[in-house]
Amino acid sequence: MPGRPDRRLIAAGVACILVLVAMTLAWNYFHDWNSVSLPDENVGLKFFDNHDRLICTLLPDKEYVPVPLGRVAKSFQQALIATEDRSFYHHPGVNPESIIRALLANARAGHVVQGGSTITQQLVKNLYSGDSKRTVLLKLREAVQAIELDRRYQKNKILESYLNFVYFGRGTWGIESAAERYFARHASDLDLAQSAYLAGIVNAPTRLSTHKADAISRQHEVLDNMVEEHYITKDAASKAKAEKLVFKGAQTRFEHNAYYLNYVVELLKRENFSDDDLWNKGTRVFTNLDTSAQMLAAQTLTQGIKKAPPGVSQGALVSLSVKDGAVLAMVGGVGSYDKSPWNRATSVHTAGSAFKPFVYLSGLQTGVLKPDTTIYDAPLAIDIPGQEAYSPKNFDGKYLGPITIRKALALSRNTCAVRVTQAVTPQTVAETATKAGITSKLAPTLALGLGASAVSPLDIANSYATLARGGVRITPSFIRRVESKDKKVLRNYAPESIQVFDPEPVAEIVDAMQDVVQKGTGQKAKLFNRPVAGKTGTADGARDIWFIGFTPDTVTAVWGGNDKNTAIAGNQVTGGTIMAGIWQNYMTAFYKSHATPPGLFKAPENPLAEEIDQIHFLPQPAGIFDKITSFVTGDAPPPALAEPALKNQVEMPPLAPPIHKDFGTVSDHNSYPSLHHPDKAKKKFRFKKLFNKIINLF
Repeated sequence: MPGRPDRRLIAAGVACILVLVAMTLAWNYFHDWNSVSLPDENVGLKFFDNHDRLICTLLPDKEYVPVPLGRVAKSFQQALIATEDRSFYHHPGVNPESIIRALLANARAGHVVQGGSTITQQLVKNLYSGDSKRTVLLKLREAVQAIELDRRYQKNKILESYLNFVYFGRGTWGIESAAERYFARHASDLDLAQSAYLAGIVNAPTRLSTHKADAISRQHEVLDNMVEEHYITKDAASKAKAEKLVFKGAQTRFEHNAYYLNYVVELLKRENFSDDDLWNKGTRVFTNLDTSAQMLAAQTLTQGIKKAPPGVSQGALVSLSVKDGAVLAMVGGVGSYDKSPWNRATSVHTAGSAFKPFVYLSGLQTGVLKPDTTIYDAPLAIDIPGQEAYSPKNFDGKYLGPITIRKALALSRNTCAVRVTQAVTPQTVAETATKAGITSKLAPTLALGLGASAVSPLDIANSYATLARGGVRITPSFIRRVESKDKKVLRNYAPESIQVFDPEPVAEIVDAMQDVVQKGTGQKAKLFNRPVAGKTGTADGARDIWFIGFTPDTVTAVWGGNDKNTAIAGNQVTGGTIMAGIWQNYMTAFYKSHATPPGLFKAPENPLAEEIDQIHFLPQPAGIFDKITSFVTGDAPPPALAEPALKNQVEMPPLAPPIHKDFGTVSDHNSYPSLHHPDKAKKKFRFKKLFNKIINLF
């Protein structure tokens, strides 16, 4: 009926009166609501890199990158005020007119079409209410707290705090992080079009951050609002609307370093730093993080995994300093950290052949192996009580016969590694790896010689660093010191070192590991004019693929695989074909940005032999070439060394022909004779010539 009052408008008017009365009562009677303040500027956990430069500040649930108001583009400040709170500089924290206007507009529409919250009220919500259920009582409390904030602080201080805590979607809090995330620039460098775009997002960040067309439409509204408030001209607004925005999709400072920094937080918690220490006291943590190396690590790992065959969808990379164990970079996965926060760099994966250096080091340390010892690369089967015979195969299905330790390591021959593991006992191999720096549990079985146990990229990088230092182990170091907000040192972290191996056997192994890169399975890891030692690793079914390599100054471990731990098809999926390439790309870029002069590895006094020595064949328990009993528990003593015979008295066994198919269990009646098989001198001479010709082909 014309002229009849709209019941919804009457209800809205009554609601306005009730709100004002309620606020007055709350102000006078609920004094605890008045206890509100802006966050301390030193709130959060501050991280610094290895050059004492601030990386970022973390709060428990977000990255906090505070910037003073003077370092925020004026165009963004104006865009925000024109759109979110035009009377910001004039109201006392709440705006009754806006509340009434919003109530009336919503009443007319029959649903919410307009909000009445001021910037100050929104700040209170961000700081104190979060995702709490929106009730009348909560809104009333926020209004009272907004009035109190406005009473205590200057407007610009409130605006500055709001800009540092407002949400922009995509896990991004604060204007500095938003400017980096969307446009890869600082908040001070935003132009008018970019400012209007970001100011428009805060109204509905979850939706607008993922729907570009809606966000552009909202940007145009913001520009029109700025014209109405006389911040800009119509011409400037038109030009800004016509500007084609270029979205960089950049990561924030925390995301670049998320795996590393979250691991540091984990370490601090292990050392009994409380939540209050971490988040509320402005604690300053000085790390060993090299931000340049970290960015290179993330980029090269991501690019390498993208080019990898199907099935290799994830990876990890750890890089640390040989000198002091400082962890320079650690990337725990490929892709968005928010979607995949599991740190694969500190989680364990089957080591595969990357474990073999510890097998041969065990032999040299115990004296079971000599630098000129020869090992048979031939089929074998080993009886294990209650199980099927253990019959390891080489990756390529071929067998080379008698070869040197150097060649066995360079070409990653599985049968040789198992023979040595049997000779020194699996328990000894496990102890050697643990001394080097492996902290995960290692099963002392013969399969350990082929890396059947799981290790983390961090551990294996550190254990290889022990080799690079000549047998000196240093605990990996992420943190240099922790300070209070007033720069008082709370804790210093000095690397602890211990000599765990004799230097000479280590030097012999490192020298041989250079052959892995120069002419073995890791040739894709070669660096120009810089020595590299390393080892490839491929677990059963290529579920885990590795390359761990080091120069005299830096060790880097690279792992690849998938989170479901499924087998990966294809004979070319190995640590030497994929991970070695990623390693080479990372280290090449690393040395371009780090002016580190090439160093030299310490040369061994007695390098591992290049060619066959006919005296020092690897001694084995009786029947090693037939079926033998495995020292599964690792408690059997190592076999005694046989007395060396004169060269002209030693008979070489027949060379096993290359075998291109899988072997079953080798029977007791196999064709491999004992070491001292008698033969005629003429046949022996012919065999030696033939053997030397064949061996030179490899």
